[in-house]
Amino acid sequence: MERIEAENPSIAIEAVQDHLPALYFVFGRARTEELASELGREWDFLFPDEKEKVLKMIAETEKEHPEIFQRGHRRVLRRLLQQGIGYHHAGLSPVLKNLVERLYENRLLWVLFCTETFAAGVNFPAASTLFHSCRKWDGKEFRMLMNREFFQMAGRAGRRGFDRVGHVYIKIDEKFPEQTGFFDESEVESVYGRLTISPNSVLSLLKWKTDDEIHRFLTRNFSAYQERRAEREIKALLEELNKQYEEAKSYFCDLRGEAACPLQRRKLIREQKRLRSAKYKNRPGARERLAEIKEILVNQHVQRCLHEVCADARDELEALGYQRAGLLTQMNAIKQQSRKYIQEFQFVKGILEQLGYIKDREFFARGNFALELHVQEILVTELAFAGLLEDLPLEVVAGILAGVDYIPGRREFVPAPPYDPSPVMELREELLEAGVPPHFLVWSNTPGFVAHAWYTGQGLDYLLENTSLQEGDIVSIIRRLIDLLRQIDDASHSNPNLRERVREIRRVIDRDEVAVVF
Repeated sequence: MERIEAENPSIAIEAVQDHLPALYFVFGRARTEELASELGREWDFLFPDEKEKVLKMIAETEKEHPEIFQRGHRRVLRRLLQQGIGYHHAGLSPVLKNLVERLYENRLLWVLFCTETFAAGVNFPAASTLFHSCRKWDGKEFRMLMNREFFQMAGRAGRRGFDRVGHVYIKIDEKFPEQTGFFDESEVESVYGRLTISPNSVLSLLKWKTDDEIHRFLTRNFSAYQERRAEREIKALLEELNKQYEEAKSYFCDLRGEAACPLQRRKLIREQKRLRSAKYKNRPGARERLAEIKEILVNQHVQRCLHEVCADARDELEALGYQRAGLLTQMNAIKQQSRKYIQEFQFVKGILEQLGYIKDREFFARGNFALELHVQEILVTELAFAGLLEDLPLEVVAGILAGVDYIPGRREFVPAPPYDPSPVMELREELLEAGVPPHFLVWSNTPGFVAHAWYTGQGLDYLLENTSLQEGDIVSIIRRLIDLLRQIDDASHSNPNLRERVREIRRVIDRDEVAVVF
């Protein structure tokens, strides 16, 4: 791993120009575009024949999507691609992301500024990887990259069959030099399993599995296996600590704890001094305890011995006690986690019974409906059975459903939708009062404007002008809505009217740039 200091991407690329192509990781969509534009003012990596290849691939894309480079700063991206420079982040439309990826795979991009999502999934190796920073926003705060995150991205450096070694460069942040990040591959954080007990998982288990099979599923999953392994490791450590504890105890003689023991005598003298201090001497019982200590010290003669050995053993016992307490705390936490899956299952089952979805293993209409859903099952089911999905206009239904399981970004600006969202809010409040946990009722009014506008015929240009969202965000909202409509379609086999309505919404919104093609 090499370290360089760079104030801008041009300096960094000049330092690594013998090790291109490079992936330049940046933690921010806007920053990827800014850095790519800055680099494009000084660098052009392509020969004329390579430029022709890029133009040909761009022309093929524009033939199918004439407007693709006409929005926002995408004209700048078109020019940058012809210089062998690009950027890639979740805000790009799927069409643009696909084009950038194809150009990179064809070795027509020499520097690609990207967010960490580019390092996940499809393998896109490079000769070098660069880090503009080692700090990222995790949704709550700025923090250092974990070893696992760093090596996931750094691991892109080195192309099999082309590079003998891969090169990794880190930009030193003058504001946070101590957080540059000296990462250790031997300390990569473990990946832990986590079983999520959702209403759908409870309904599916009750529908298709026996009690014994459900118990095995809850107690023998990957997460439970990791917990059992951790429990065995802690037990082994406790056994070793107990051996060390017994060995340390063997250094003490029979006088331990008696006034004749030098260590106990020192302890009594320290207590005596404390009780004579101004802070303690007037406290109830202090005078009597002083007299008691004085009598003990006068009547007991100190034993002559190598008490330094006992002092070391005492300190070791104290340290071992702290270690043992910590391990026991971990052990209790693991045991509680092992029981947690069964408790969560029973808790969710109780909610479903209370709401009238099931009774033991008997399924009612709501239960059969929710069984076909895979996101916010209780909220969507209650929206359907409250009649909102059948009574409200289709464009309003589209807006409401777009908000299911949506969490707005911290800098999103989207106008309020042109309809009253209070029926959904009131229904959600009723469910919360009934004891349904908030994470089973995740809903936001934010994407309602997007889905409503898209349903009524507005396009990407309109939405980009009236919101702070990017193409990729808008496409994601509508495609998530299409997927939810499919689920409701499957769940509505006994309700032809609802099925027809959701199919009509799908027919209207599954178009243009967001069209889902299989």
